[in-house]
Amino acid sequence: MKLLADLPKNPRYSIFLEPLWAIPGTIVLFYAPLYMKDAGLSDIEIGLINSINLYFAFVFQLFAGSITNKLGRKRTSLIFDIVAWSIPMFIWAFSQSFWLFMIAYLLNATSKFVTVSFNLLIIEDVEERKRPKVFGIMNMIITAAGVLTPLAGFVIADFGIGKTLAVIYFAGGVMMTIMFIVRNRLTEETEAGKELIEVHSQTKVLKSLGASLRLFGKAFYTRRLFPIILITVLSNFILQLNFFQVVFFKEELHFGDWTISYIPVVTAVTVMVLYLVVIPRLKQRSDEKYVSLSIALCTAGSLLLLFIPSGNVPLLMLTIIILAAGTFILQTYRDALLMNRLGTHEKADMFSAVQTVMTLIAIPSGYLTGLIYNYNPKLLFAVIVALYMVLMAVVFFLPLPSRQQQVMKANHHV
Repeated sequence: MKLLADLPKNPRYSIFLEPLWAIPGTIVLFYAPLYMKDAGLSDIEIGLINSINLYFAFVFQLFAGSITNKLGRKRTSLIFDIVAWSIPMFIWAFSQSFWLFMIAYLLNATSKFVTVSFNLLIIEDVEERKRPKVFGIMNMIITAAGVLTPLAGFVIADFGIGKTLAVIYFAGGVMMTIMFIVRNRLTEETEAGKELIEVHSQTKVLKSLGASLRLFGKAFYTRRLFPIILITVLSNFILQLNFFQVVFFKEELHFGDWTISYIPVVTAVTVMVLYLVVIPRLKQRSDEKYVSLSIALCTAGSLLLLFIPSGNVPLLMLTIIILAAGTFILQTYRDALLMNRLGTHEKADMFSAVQTVMTLIAIPSGYLTGLIYNYNPKLLFAVIVALYMVLMAVVFFLPLPSRQQQVMKANHHV
């Protein structure tokens, strides 16, 4: 494929294989709240599971950087992808109780190891100016998989959400396991990864953890990094609060399953048009400018969501389009911006430390979301608007890119 011809083998093969995760993963993550409610779980129980999942994710995230440096990006990704996704997918397929869901989500919390290792595996050997392209294509594939959600909606209408999702979870477990094994065979350890395996081969995990947290602490006193880290952490927290969005559309705004099933399709089409048509025609801007634009779009979309009348499909779809555009641009350029501002040999430790703080702050979000939604569903989305407004204020403190970075960006367009 011409689009991937200029990328090294790690991101190229990973992009080719990503649909095997994205197709089942997108469907089950979208319908997860409704699947859990169909199994008899209450809003509070769902929120509690999310918070416990985030708590253990925080514990695992503490060690993600040190484990990734010790085992390598490639091996860490294989081991914890199987533990975090393959095994839980099979458990979810048969979950009909609070405790089975709890066990699956506890195992899924180990995905925090993969968040660090996989991002480094696909990025470290890529030129800095091409990294937004890799993140953009990955995000687009995951979003584009949403076009299949209406097909699941058809089946759900005939067989119910419980039986349909159980089959998709099981089939997804098979597909993901095949993907993880094949990807491990086709990719290779990054150059930085090889060096750090040597360096950390005799290093104790706790000692490495201490070093990464000290490194992160210094970032709070670095004007160049602090606003970027704050945007990364807070935007992730906001995404956690959106867990009940699909429930809100169904129960409060009274949209049918058929209409709801088209939300991922609209999101996917928006992202593909944005990435393939709109962004290439925009005047080249820095990563900082794109992050600023994305937050403005997310704020506007979240505000509009509060005013959708019950059953008003056109306004719902307009809101989804704005939110999809904002979220896609934010996740693509926020992650690239952070990676590009971290030192070559500090990436694993710093990225892990940032993810650790993200998870720590997100821990209460699951239970908090359940409580707020149970008290007043609209209040939850008002809180999201307020947090996006805070992010808009933080944007003004983003440092301007250096002249060298501007020249590099001008020579390449995602």
